[in-house]
Amino acid sequence: MTTFLRTVPLEDIQIRSGGDGRTVEAYAAVFNTPVQIADHQGVYREQIAPHAFTKTLNDNGLRFGVFYNHASTVQGTPSERASIPLGTPVEVKVDGRGLYTVSRYNKTPLADEVLESIRNGDITGQSFSGRFIGSDPKVPRGGFKPDARTGELTLVTRTEIALREYGPTPFPAYQAASITGVRSLAELMDSQTLERLLALATRLEDDGPAERTDTPEEGAVTEEPQQHSGRSTIAHLRWMAREKGVL
Repeated sequence: MTTFLRTVPLEDIQIRSGGDGRTVEAYAAVFNTPVQIADHQGVYREQIAPHAFTKTLNDNGLRFGVFYNHASTVQGTPSERASIPLGTPVEVKVDGRGLYTVSRYNKTPLADEVLESIRNGDITGQSFSGRFIGSDPKVPRGGFKPDARTGELTLVTRTEIALREYGPTPFPAYQAASITGVRSLAELMDSQTLERLLALATRLEDDGPAERTDTPEEGAVTEEPQQHSGRSTIAHLRWMAREKGVL
């Protein structure tokens, strides 16, 4: 049976800053939201029923892959680099809106790049792949076609989907799902703790990078201290402090 790919663009993306910010919340699919599709089944409108993922979640729990762009290049060919999982599912569930996912991203170069692209708004989609087990109506011989008289497209409801994997993608198709936030420790802090942490981080920034106490081996290549990450963290802390009324 054919594996289908479906993507959804990000909407009102919100990054909750501070901490390590590696837990991503996103909808991989939305329910009862028709969208026009053109594929080997024809040209039609498609919507996903609220119960479509029930069986696959009951059968598999959290045993789903988390990959960037379905482990493919922008041309749709297999990508060795993107085939490495971005992270691990923490929660995958159905709610009133759609298929809600919470994923813990790994500390890898690819995951770092994807997280930064989400923060910058460069990545504009969340997607899933799987098999359509049940559809109403079923695909007719020759595929779905616009009505010859009115041009109206058939509305196809996907009633059962076997989920295989999900993850961010740069190519949106649906209009209602979103990455809702990158959760972090800062949002869980009380104002007093956040104020102390911000003061400490600012003091370390003012003191500058610590001197090396070890001696590099002869011939070793030394690198300049990287300041971007620390400054970015302090900026995030300041933003969170303003949100909490500390600044």
